Amino acid sequence: MPDLTRSQVSALLRADASLISPHEHVGSELIQHGAADRHTYRQSVGELMTLMARLRDRLLDGAGTVAALALPMPFYRYFKPEGTAVDPVTAVRAIRRRNHETLDACAEHRATEGLGPGLAVPLAALLADPFRSAEIFAQEYADRREEVFALKWHPAAHLRSPAAHVALGYLELAADWDVPIVVHCAPAGRMGDLPALRTQLLARAAEAGVRIGVAHAGHLDPALPQVLTAPGVYADLGPWEALRERTLGAPAPTGHDERLGTLLASSGSRLMFSLDSPWHLEHWASGRLLGAPAEESLARLLAAAAAVGAPRERLLHENAYAFLFGDRHHHRADEAAAATRPVPC
Repeated sequence: MPDLTRSQVSALLRADASLISPHEHVGSELIQHGAADRHTYRQSVGELMTLMARLRDRLLDGAGTVAALALPMPFYRYFKPEGTAVDPVTAVRAIRRRNHETLDACAEHRATEGLGPGLAVPLAALLADPFRSAEIFAQEYADRREEVFALKWHPAAHLRSPAAHVALGYLELAADWDVPIVVHCAPAGRMGDLPALRTQLLARAAEAGVRIGVAHAGHLDPALPQVLTAPGVYADLGPWEALRERTLGAPAPTGHDERLGTLLASSGSRLMFSLDSPWHLEHWASGRLLGAPAEESLARLLAAAAAVGAPRERLLHENAYAFLFGDRHHHRADEAAAATRPVPC
């Protein structure tokens, strides 16, 4: 039997000023940056929740429960060895394995720690399987549906477009389960980039009433503010996105913090703090680790929000809560504001 219900977790996170990260990875992943340069990312559920609690205790006076949406690391090299095509049979097997590992690890942590104010609560997401229909996928996880808090689409890892996910029924599945979708946004020109998401996914998602979280969209992308006017669409705001565009770190490029503040001022009701560790300490082919410690990263984002008068409660709690559980009143207010808000250049 499931160890929780969505309504129980919803009530728990609404009860106080929780810290919620809507995009975190657990598991292990090998990344190859060149012919001989490899780096392995690892993070267990326990490590993740300890990190979340540390951020709460050191930086967020008065915050209570911490929660993170735990995503299975996507097995890039297992799906697709460098220079080869994705093997569907291997991908299906890997997706199934990663999903069950994540469900089990989150359930074990909750069973050990329990549920209650001030606790760390991992919430499981499932990798959608773009090589099988959503109907078959749903049957496989029917007995664990109450433990699933989101679906993750990763077009770039699977080399299957957002349109392919839509055609297989994963929008309808998210609507039926009343869970949001976290969709990976690839760099410009690659499968699943921001233009592809706009044309292949966002309008259909609005029609289906499905909430969408766009992960890794660039803060400086001029299309991002327009994307965030779509009903039910949110975007990650965290160290990973900032690192890739050098909008976070020391020293900061001139003007980038100001640009981040402008984005928060115009679209802050749709941006969610997302630590996305351990990826934001990115290992580059030169052998350098770029990024900033978690506390420094969060402190800088909060400072950018404060500079433009954006309440941190919205950034750290309210937006992520509405994304995970839905809040139609909140969405309607956002959509009315979107029609009149200025769009930054």
